Amino acid sequence: MGMTSIMNSKNKLKATLLVAAGALLLGITTAQPNNANAAVTTAATSSKTTKTSTAKVSTKHYDAQITAPKSMASGYQIYSNVPGVKNTSGTPTTVTSGSKYNNKYVRVMQSQKSGSATYAQIRYNGKILGWMNANGLTKVSFRAVAQATMQQYDAIGSVLVSHNKSLTPTVVSNGYANMLHSTKNASDGTTVYPLASLQNGMTGVIIQKLINAKELTPTTKLSRFYPQIAHSKKITIQQLLTMTSGIKGTVKEPSDQLKEDDAYTNAIKSLTSTGKTSFKYSDINYVLLAGIIAKVTGKTYTQNLQSRILNKLGMKNTFIVNDVQPTISAIKAVSYNLNGSSDYQNSQSISYPALSGLPGAGNVLTTPTDYYKFVIGLQNNKLLTPKSYQKLTSYSKKYSGGMYVNQKGVKSNTGTYTDTGYSTGYYASDGNQHVTITFLNQSPLKNNMTPAKFAQKMNNVATYY
Repeated sequence: MGMTSIMNSKNKLKATLLVAAGALLLGITTAQPNNANAAVTTAATSSKTTKTSTAKVSTKHYDAQITAPKSMASGYQIYSNVPGVKNTSGTPTTVTSGSKYNNKYVRVMQSQKSGSATYAQIRYNGKILGWMNANGLTKVSFRAVAQATMQQYDAIGSVLVSHNKSLTPTVVSNGYANMLHSTKNASDGTTVYPLASLQNGMTGVIIQKLINAKELTPTTKLSRFYPQIAHSKKITIQQLLTMTSGIKGTVKEPSDQLKEDDAYTNAIKSLTSTGKTSFKYSDINYVLLAGIIAKVTGKTYTQNLQSRILNKLGMKNTFIVNDVQPTISAIKAVSYNLNGSSDYQNSQSISYPALSGLPGAGNVLTTPTDYYKFVIGLQNNKLLTPKSYQKLTSYSKKYSGGMYVNQKGVKSNTGTYTDTGYSTGYYASDGNQHVTITFLNQSPLKNNMTPAKFAQKMNNVATYY
């Protein structure tokens, strides 16, 4: 074979190898896009599946009102869990129709997306209802919930609610303090209301201070101060604090404002001492405690209340009524009655003589924000140490130191003035997590709602919203 033939053979072989290599390279290049598409498709499918089964849950809370569109007669459904989202709770089932709660206020506890929709887990008065399409909810403020609750029951007066240890409580008002002069109830501290039995807690604090100072003991007998009262040798300070003294009756309303000593005399004439030790609520127990405070300290109850509590807490919008006419620039809420559907019937101004007859148990005028200072001061060591506060509230399992203590973790009290529209109420959870104060100047409320039950309703707002 010649040199030329050898070269031609090599060139042919080289060309063949180049063609084969090119074909192989072309095949790989051609196949690559198909494999890549398959991988992208698989990833997308996997991503989509993951998103559906582990959709992110938002735990941001907010208040809302259920407002179903007019086009949806039955409203959005409420489900046991989020439709279209895989979870361990099983297949979503319809719990109820949202229309059942239309216009009600709820607390959104969680939110979760499912496809293009967002579902919200809603709580109503402390009870989880289920999951609802968020399109059926309208966000509202905490203030709006409180205001709407007042209006729902035609509650005339002012209410303070504080939740989650809020540094700035929410105060809302409704209706008129004085219908004749078109003066509305105000939430800025310019309207004062009779405190009624909510004053008992203040009297209880002063008594506990005297016990701490060893000037009294829980077993000190009433006979030491008022021996003329029947069974006084068996009645103790503790029994007066817990309304288990056997004393019953209502203080007779005087025709004129009374000095403190005259008020105590009037209370003693008004009472009946039965010798029984079961619970029986009577303001006279705390009027007698006020008299005991005066006898032990050598100062009037007014002086003790002013120096030991009001001045210490900066309660500048709180006024004590005795024989001296108080100087009050604030608007004094007028008492009214609801008659059928007619508001502002049977108007009555605050009776200073009536208040002067109740030292220690109802001779104070104040505002919700001022009384809030007392409620907060009661639990933050400004008035009593934690140990002393615990003692004051544990002399009985029902009522102790001016407060009902029969609800776990909650202290409360309510008050009214006989034959008037005035009523008061307060709830405070341990540590002041939630606080509610209600001062009303009209009764009854709509839908047969009592002032005490209304205070509970407002406490639900403070607790659950």
